[in-house]
Amino acid sequence: MPENILITGGAGFIGRAVCRELLKRGHQVRVLDSLIEQVHGDRERPEDLPQDVELIRADVRNGDAVAKAVKGVDSVIHLAAEVGVGQSMYAVERYTSVNDVGTAVLFEKLIDKPVRRVVTASSMSIYGEGFISMPAARSCRRPSARPAPARIRAGIRWTRRGGR
Repeated sequence: MPENILITGGAGFIGRAVCRELLKRGHQVRVLDSLIEQVHGDRERPEDLPQDVELIRADVRNGDAVAKAVKGVDSVIHLAAEVGVGQSMYAVERYTSVNDVGTAVLFEKLIDKPVRRVVTASSMSIYGEGFISMPAARSCRRPSARPAPARIRAGIRWTRRGGR
């Protein structure tokens, strides 16, 4: 059965692909995206964002815009976030605000306008590369003999004391 679906951050790379797929399946799609210049240039709308998608250009931290965006939707796909792993190291407040406060604003607005489902996903731009390159992290030892989960083994090189 077709749904009305909101995609926060839907004008981004992943969001545009999700939009196209949802439209193919017969859903109506609304996007809430701030269209930051670093990612989208000075365009009013990304060229490959399908014309059938309703675009609300606003920051996910703007409660009034989020309230408008969630009105009448059945489900939400939450992708909105600041991107750029390197920049997140010196623009910490902005990244934390958009990524964390933006999510909080969305869920707060959903209290008054509940939806059937919320899906959240991200790329490495948000959760990082998974590798800790600080010297202390490279020289720490695992606290137990149990094997580390695969996601940790893939991202951190555990060594014994003494640098082995």
